[in-house]
Amino acid sequence: MPDEPFPLIEAMNAVIRNEAATGAPVNFHRLEASMHNTRRELELSGTDNMSAWVDAVAFGLATDHFGEPWQRYFGPIGSLTDENGTVQYLPDVQQLDERALDLWSQRLAVEDHPAFRARYSDLLWELAPQLGRRRDPVHARTALAAYESMIAENAHEAFFDKTDAALRMLTLALSLRDEAAKVRSRDLLMEEFRELLESPRRFNFEIVERLLWERSVGTPEITQEIIAALDDALEESSEEGDRFNPHLAREIGIRLRRHYNGLRSRTDVVRVQTAVASAFETLAARSDAMVAAAHLDVAATEFRNAGDEEAFNRVRTARAEAVAKSNAEMAAHSFRFEIGFDDMERFLDSIVDPEDVGLSLAKIANEFVPRLGPLRDRVLQTARVAPIQAAISINIHEDEHIAAVIGSVDEDMEGRMMHQTGQDAIFAGIFLDQALERCMDVHGLDSHAIAGWTNRLGAFDDLIMVIEGVEAWRTGDWIKALHVLVPQIELGLRRTLRGLGEPIVRNHPTMPGRQILLNMGEVLSNTQLQTAFGDDTIHYFRALYVDPRARNLRNVVAHGLTSMSDATSTTCDRLIHTLLVLGFWRDIARTTAAAAAQ
Repeated sequence: MPDEPFPLIEAMNAVIRNEAATGAPVNFHRLEASMHNTRRELELSGTDNMSAWVDAVAFGLATDHFGEPWQRYFGPIGSLTDENGTVQYLPDVQQLDERALDLWSQRLAVEDHPAFRARYSDLLWELAPQLGRRRDPVHARTALAAYESMIAENAHEAFFDKTDAALRMLTLALSLRDEAAKVRSRDLLMEEFRELLESPRRFNFEIVERLLWERSVGTPEITQEIIAALDDALEESSEEGDRFNPHLAREIGIRLRRHYNGLRSRTDVVRVQTAVASAFETLAARSDAMVAAAHLDVAATEFRNAGDEEAFNRVRTARAEAVAKSNAEMAAHSFRFEIGFDDMERFLDSIVDPEDVGLSLAKIANEFVPRLGPLRDRVLQTARVAPIQAAISINIHEDEHIAAVIGSVDEDMEGRMMHQTGQDAIFAGIFLDQALERCMDVHGLDSHAIAGWTNRLGAFDDLIMVIEGVEAWRTGDWIKALHVLVPQIELGLRRTLRGLGEPIVRNHPTMPGRQILLNMGEVLSNTQLQTAFGDDTIHYFRALYVDPRARNLRNVVAHGLTSMSDATSTTCDRLIHTLLVLGFWRDIARTTAAAAAQ
């Protein structure tokens, strides 16, 4: 155990007494701020300062957390990651040790206000294993009783603190296997469920889910009452009127579908899905085109799941029209960045070797394959600079449909990295363009020579189409280059897979005895190719060719969705680059492996 226990600081005692003596419900956020202010005013140091900090931290932790670093009910309110990948928690809970438990035990022994007793005893119960001690069930029982007293005495600041207290009571009762306490907490939650029905919010879905589905908690009578209330609320929120709220209807629908699926009542499931779909179709009619497209996407999904083909087709057509109209609502945003002449020259000198054409092309191939580590760092850096943007999902529109939805940085890092790769390919385009131009000028490369280098590892059996595509790129015929080279790159990937000893065909899904060639997405999903190419190169090909969250060029070309915005020099430079990657992928893999080993 650490040598110096934390002393009780009298000034912190006074802060706690003053909060308890106000006669008003305890506000932990106000209390924590007051404690930190007092600590700073006292200009404490050493163990005294640490003791005051631990006192304040007791009221500054998030509840119902179950995240890093403890995976417990209590946890930090947030975290930051520095450039080296080190996580800094807020507050820095990793500074806590078992002396904190002793300090909180002393506080518990002298406090009689139920809010303080609940917090201190619950901290001791939850965090003992994380701070080096065994749990004591006495602390759980003390916390349970204190939460119950908080509710009985209205010793909480807001209604939702009362809800949290009742939910925590239930968790503790189940941990202790205390049947009587479980029944009391369940009754309190049902009281709050009924109160909420009369409020604008209507439901706390954690109460609903725990009473309906947590093992040994609910009863048939409780289930019947809750489902009846949900059904009534679904009808009100999905039909036009004062309580029309499609988003609430959708949340209600999720719970009702789970219930009726459990009963195998397909009729009720369809009824719920239809109600939600109709609500979003109505909401779409009230919205501008861009928002309507998103609402109609929900409606289409629900109608399809309900098996209503006529409604599904109607909504799908309306969604396509909304997506088309939304293009007029979109505003173009542009910015300018400048690259100094000397900076560009230094970059080109580092890439293009005047004495070695093969080395120059290999460097170009390697340089412009994005590395996943730095890519992830850029996504996180953008999230730090623009946290609101990082939390909002992104819809990718393609022709008359929503091709992809990218979630927040926290929920969909893969999607954000794909999207970032597509953007980076544009921003880095000027460097790639200049590198290719310099290499061609210095080494006098023509279309035949470039095509030959792309085939140094045998990606193509016949180079005629590749040469035609490269020549179109050299002469600025971007439309021809795009439509010739994208299929050739898919062919080259397939031939590369065959060279690794893997099959490049699969059985036809509906015609027995017939086989079809693997498409580009299937080729890139092959584990042998993934091992050979490495994660960075596979990610790059996916982003450019088959993932709608990025460029998706293969599918855009294959489905006739190309536009003049696709047929550009920047895009076609990337086609030439990926051809070079097919010629130098072994060298890129070795370079990446060597860098990782350092």
